Amino acid sequence: LVGSEMCIRDRYIGGLIPMFENIAIISKNDDNSVKDSLDTVINYLDKKKIKYFLDNNSSILLNDKPSTNIEEMKSKCDIAFIIGGDGTLLRSAQYLSKANIPICGINRGRLGFLVDISPDHIEENLESILSDNYSVDERISLIGKVIRNGKEISKNISFNDVVIHSKDAVRMIEMDTVLNGKKLYTVNADGLVVSTPTGSTAYSLSCGGPILQPSMEALVMVPICPHLLSNRPIVIGMNSVIEIKLSDKSQTNASVTFDGQINVPIEANDTIKITKGKITLKLIQPPGINFLSILREKLGWGFKP
Repeated sequence: LVGSEMCIRDRYIGGLIPMFENIAIISKNDDNSVKDSLDTVINYLDKKKIKYFLDNNSSILLNDKPSTNIEEMKSKCDIAFIIGGDGTLLRSAQYLSKANIPICGINRGRLGFLVDISPDHIEENLESILSDNYSVDERISLIGKVIRNGKEISKNISFNDVVIHSKDAVRMIEMDTVLNGKKLYTVNADGLVVSTPTGSTAYSLSCGGPILQPSMEALVMVPICPHLLSNRPIVIGMNSVIEIKLSDKSQTNASVTFDGQINVPIEANDTIKITKGKITLKLIQPPGINFLSILREKLGWGFKP
């Protein structure tokens, strides 16, 4: 056993215990359309007599079956199945990744670059994964700190991106950016995206940024609607230290958002310091699914109209 699979498999002694005995089930909030996929998962696990723990939304969809809070899931579960879209998966990853719990996504969102399993192939993929036939795709995290008057007022993790953005619809913000202690540029824009390779297919892509392979040792910085056409996306080293200071000339409301889940208001002269995190997101993938196959499917590459 080599590479990223070791970090999960070494939780078990000699490989004599089944890989995944206790399953966390987390469903997209306030969306009844996920119920048919949830039913399929639950029926399969019941048939196989595999123990599972439901989040509150799954519990409601299943007529108030007992639910389990996220802290209990972190201590009891070996793997989490997420039924929803990338947003649901990223929200769950904020908590579960800190307990080294791998995640597998069942896609009931829109594009879904992180949720791999199609609703039409749930049982066969569950059979493969729970029979120890899967791969582990390990993704890096970013740590973003908001520093005000020399003091850290907020610290958060993200797997997709850290986004500094204007909260006023028609006002740009001015930001000074420093890379590894040296000034990069001053940008007037609607905002700035700092993305991992994972997040390069998310907001960064919609702002004109490049797609990065998940295994790349790189990050990408992408201005959002910059005033000057010379402010272009830039690919930088994964271990870079990025500092973004909101200029005292910015007379508009601004925020920094982590994976679209956590939003922190910022003020003029605040600095957002972004570095590579120590925690990784471990995505469980069934056979036949990989980054290139996902790109071809989601972006329609190679398909005739």
